[in-house]
Amino acid sequence: MHLDELWERHTRHLKLRRRSPYTLTYYAATARTLSAYLTAQGHSLQAGAVTVGDLRDFMEHLERGGLGTGGIDAHYRALKGFFGWAIKDEWLSLNPTARLERIKPSQRLMLTLTADEYSRILAVARKAALRDRETALILVLFDTGLRLAEITGLSLDNVRFTEGHLRVTGKGDKERFVPLGQRSSGALDRYIHKGRKAQHAGVTQVFVSRTGTPLTRSGVSQVLADLAEQAGVPRAHAAPHAFRRAFALNYLRNGGDVFTLQRVMGHTTLDMTRRYVQLLPEDLARVHAQVSPADRMGAPS
Repeated sequence: MHLDELWERHTRHLKLRRRSPYTLTYYAATARTLSAYLTAQGHSLQAGAVTVGDLRDFMEHLERGGLGTGGIDAHYRALKGFFGWAIKDEWLSLNPTARLERIKPSQRLMLTLTADEYSRILAVARKAALRDRETALILVLFDTGLRLAEITGLSLDNVRFTEGHLRVTGKGDKERFVPLGQRSSGALDRYIHKGRKAQHAGVTQVFVSRTGTPLTRSGVSQVLADLAEQAGVPRAHAAPHAFRRAFALNYLRNGGDVFTLQRVMGHTTLDMTRRYVQLLPEDLARVHAQVSPADRMGAPS
């Protein structure tokens, strides 16, 4: 079977599983990039002829081209998912990614939003032309750690003020309940009943644009970027995922446990959660001061 045909079958599989347009685009990018590389190498593009050597060369090609470790890892994960599916559905008998090594990502601390930066952005939001929307958006992101797709996909009937939570549809169409604090709940209630101007009754998404249409992912990112610029905050610190990291870090700082955090964030494994909760140096010092075995034993110095 030709590799392009196998990718097309995989796309149909994803659509049947009701995967998001973002997921389809994610896999399509790897399909295009890999096919272009193999074609340039004179490969037959027969799916069964793709070897682990071909894929290793492909990964090295991406690295030589200047792609960062994050981008290379995204292609790696797409390849693992694609060929794993092909084996499971018996389109292929051998998995070329079985022995494909993953490029180890750098261990730098992930960018996040500091408490001061959050306060400055929130202050700007409260003075914005669409202050009800901007304030609700900032508070909900910081208070819940929702993904970008989850905040844009949030619908009115999934906001449960009485119960104090949001019903969120995450990756793989998995539903979960995310608690909502009093301040974010109040801001969201005010926006929905006062500041939200939908184009028509059929627009059920909570956050809408100036014209009343559903606010898109790029729209949310632009709102955050504009607020960050006005607040004098680096744009990368106010990206949607920076809010998600800030939520996770502050959740633990305030006494939350990693197991509950895993459920709130919608992670399938605890390892995924741990990547978001790399404690900053000052946290390590503070925690050690609280739990130091020698200090807590009360032994004489």
